[in-house]
Amino acid sequence: MKATAFVLLVAAFGVAMNAQNVAVSTSDVTLGLRAGVAEYCLGSFSSSVWALARQQGPDDIGLRLNLKVRYENRRSEKIFLPMAYGGLTRITVAGQNEPSILSDYPIRGKAALRDEKSLLALSRPNDLFWIVTAQTNRPSDVAKFSPKFPPGDGEVDDFVAIPVMARSSGIDLRGKTIQIVISRDFRSIAPEVVEKLNKNWKDYGTVWAQVVESDTLSFRIPDEPLTRNCMVTQ
Repeated sequence: MKATAFVLLVAAFGVAMNAQNVAVSTSDVTLGLRAGVAEYCLGSFSSSVWALARQQGPDDIGLRLNLKVRYENRRSEKIFLPMAYGGLTRITVAGQNEPSILSDYPIRGKAALRDEKSLLALSRPNDLFWIVTAQTNRPSDVAKFSPKFPPGDGEVDDFVAIPVMARSSGIDLRGKTIQIVISRDFRSIAPEVVEKLNKNWKDYGTVWAQVVESDTLSFRIPDEPLTRNCMVTQ
């Protein structure tokens, strides 16, 4: 089976790399991707987010691609992102229309966000939300609140796990350019609750509980990746 014909469900949770840095604009938020460290693993390695890694043969190659995700606010006021979200990662071989790898995970995070009564009792946003500051004279400011958004940074570490060569499946992405698109689904709060919160918190900003998708990040896999033994426990 050719690499461009397979569709796999892989649980991946990630963002940083060494390719182009682009962002696609929605009406409110942009999501930019930046390349980080690429690790090519020979044989199997243990990963709580990549079950297929445990099924790799001794000569197969897997890629753990670190990413950085940057949230930017295009609105004129602060926005508040719920700290519970899901996501989807699509990885496609350049020149192909259908995704070769799909990585999907449901909304998860702060359980307190599901307690509508407690949310509505809050007088203002608290640490259940990430704050993304409003536009100023610069193109945009970035999120600057919570441990994942340290001051002056605004980038969130993430990663994707990709099978580069798997003999049993006929997968071989060596020498190919892959294209990565990620989305983040912040719809962890019911729309009617969001509406009430925005009415109550109108002096502070806007709760943004929607879906944002990045533009395409292209990454070329070397013809002969430099591999190492990645047998680690996560």
